[in-house]
Amino acid sequence: MKQFLFLLFGLYSNCILSQDYIGVPESDCQQFVNSLVGEGVEVTDWDCDIDESPNNNGIGYFNVTSPIPGSDLNSGLIMATGGVEGLADMGANQINDNDLFQQIVEIGIPDCFPSIPLSIWTPIIVEFDFIPISDQISFEYIFTSAEFDLFACTRYNDIFGFFLSGPDINGPFENNAVNIALVPDPNNPGQFTNTPVTASTITPSTTTDSSCDDMSSFACDQIDPDWQSYQVFYNNNNSNYLSVMDGFTDPLIATYSVVPCETHHIKLAIANAYDGSYQSAVILTEGSFSSPPVNQIEVESNVVNLFNSSSEFIDNLYEGCGSASVTFYRPEGFEGEIIFPFLIDGSATNLVDYEIPGVQNNEIVMSAGEDSVILQVVPFGDQDLEPTEVLTIEILPVSYDCYDTERDTIVFEIFDQPILEFESVSSDFLLDCPGDEANLNAQASGGIASLMVEPEYIYQWSEQPGPEQNVTVSPIISTNYFISVTDVCGQVISDVVFVDFQLYEELILSSDTVYTCYNQLEEVCIETEGGNPPFSFLWDNDSIGSCMEDFPGIYPVSVIDDCNLESTYSGLIYLDEAPDPAFSVYQMPDDNLGVDINNSTFALDGLSYLWDFGDNSGSIVEDPESHYYPESGEYTVTLGVTTEINNCYKELSQVVQVAPLYYYYSPNSFSPNGDMMNDTFSPSVVGVETFELFIFDRWGKQVFYSNDINQKWDGTFESTEAQSGTYNFKVLVKKYYDDTIYQEYGMVTLIR
Repeated sequence: MKQFLFLLFGLYSNCILSQDYIGVPESDCQQFVNSLVGEGVEVTDWDCDIDESPNNNGIGYFNVTSPIPGSDLNSGLIMATGGVEGLADMGANQINDNDLFQQIVEIGIPDCFPSIPLSIWTPIIVEFDFIPISDQISFEYIFTSAEFDLFACTRYNDIFGFFLSGPDINGPFENNAVNIALVPDPNNPGQFTNTPVTASTITPSTTTDSSCDDMSSFACDQIDPDWQSYQVFYNNNNSNYLSVMDGFTDPLIATYSVVPCETHHIKLAIANAYDGSYQSAVILTEGSFSSPPVNQIEVESNVVNLFNSSSEFIDNLYEGCGSASVTFYRPEGFEGEIIFPFLIDGSATNLVDYEIPGVQNNEIVMSAGEDSVILQVVPFGDQDLEPTEVLTIEILPVSYDCYDTERDTIVFEIFDQPILEFESVSSDFLLDCPGDEANLNAQASGGIASLMVEPEYIYQWSEQPGPEQNVTVSPIISTNYFISVTDVCGQVISDVVFVDFQLYEELILSSDTVYTCYNQLEEVCIETEGGNPPFSFLWDNDSIGSCMEDFPGIYPVSVIDDCNLESTYSGLIYLDEAPDPAFSVYQMPDDNLGVDINNSTFALDGLSYLWDFGDNSGSIVEDPESHYYPESGEYTVTLGVTTEINNCYKELSQVVQVAPLYYYYSPNSFSPNGDMMNDTFSPSVVGVETFELFIFDRWGKQVFYSNDINQKWDGTFESTEAQSGTYNFKVLVKKYYDDTIYQEYGMVTLIR
């Protein structure tokens, strides 16, 4: 069939190349149809109705230098209302065609337009019967018209359609046909709207006038309110290509589901509508009317899900990376068991470099009721570096009801996986302290992941809940952290990072022996040995720092090193208190100006003594026992005691009154005769502070009084010599530092 079609095309090739546009007569209808039909379609009957077209050349061929705007097409088939060779208003006849007439009816005319009789002018019709070998028929076309600019959104659009009929097709046209010349869905490629292609559905018009007039948007809105979104399929004829035409659609696809191996009919029709002016044409891609082969095979490598569709690696097979697949799909309408035979060849060796599991005798069987069956190819991962190996699978022909499939060849290239390795891994850590943070990181390279746009590796550190490339750990004991990296094909590499700690001597605390005196602050300091400095200190009196000052006592302290290890200790401030000095000091009773000293201070080893007698003299002996003053007076005696350990000092002072010894002597007679010997009388008294002398006669009459120790009685009374005789006297004295009044009594004889 294909050789016949190519031969026919060859018959016309010279003619096509000789002119830009060539019309063909109706008698050449078969050749025209065969030029349109491609693979998978058998044409069984055909007919072309072009008698009424200008010069009978409503169909033909074209071959031009520049492609049609919006496409890469510069040759193909044409159906034109104005004739292929003229594409101009060359006269037209009003001839009805039911399908085209019905298509206008299906499109509809706005109710507000004036009633104008529907009319079809000079229809160009090519129709033929065909048998498809698959469940789909499709072909490519371009619609062009001279009505895009002037008659968009009007009632005067030319009409065309591709009317398909056959088994299970139920449409509104003759023979229950459907029109498959539909506008594509711009938002869903491969899908179609229900809107037919016309100059008012794919149009350059941008009108927003919704009044019920020609050239307003009303008519287009009535057909499809989304019509303006279809402008993406329109191309202006800026190059004046086919000068009578305003523009062209993109290359569009007409497609529909059919029943394989059953006869169908298609009618390709185009005509002027309402009048014979302003022409339109359909350009058909040569050989595009085809039914895809039914032996549908989908080939996927074992990395097809890893790479994007544009990757250069997507079709490769890699050792040890899972299985590749060849999926066979059941042809539409064919039931029962299907056997797909195949041959294998190439430099790769079965069961050495790969295996095809579940297959016997080089056949894969699709059982009845199955829609598909998969041939798996599993390349082995042998870890050997070797050249690329080739596996060729040749799918042999399979016979169906109306055709045999062609041979198909699948070539797999089997590659070694790129070596997966660590590009970098954290070095071992030596942390200062348990609980310190260590940032562990690893970077892998190679493996299949390295061929991806964004490499994907799974990093898993031991003792971590989830896969992370970089982790932060805070161990409290020396730990090995294992890192494993898995690439997208299951290759695994591992390494280990050892996290250890500095070794420090045990933290030992100590302090000097500290003494202080009573009611006196003293500083105690903690000394550290070992541990990890710096240290922090907290005393129970809320002091911080290695030293603190306080009164005597026991002071617990908590010391924390830089590893947060705590040790406790108690700083001691001892009381080095001197005993209270105690002594007595008394004037000697029989030693003038001497005092007895008695030190009764509590005896303490190492205690030193310092005496101050108050007369610019002193002593350092423990007990000086006595001291003599140079003169009488009141003296302050001070005893200071000092401890040997901390020189704690106390003192005691006492005042001692030192007076001359008391002496009293009284003569028993005196003779006031003027001989300068014993002329006066007065008792001799020493060591008194006050003195009073009273002298009385025998009758008790006071004859003399004096409070001056130096004043003596001269034997007179009231300036008259007193009579000789015995007189009584009384002496009142007060000693130094003694408030007691002492009395002395006696008698004295006055001799004349």
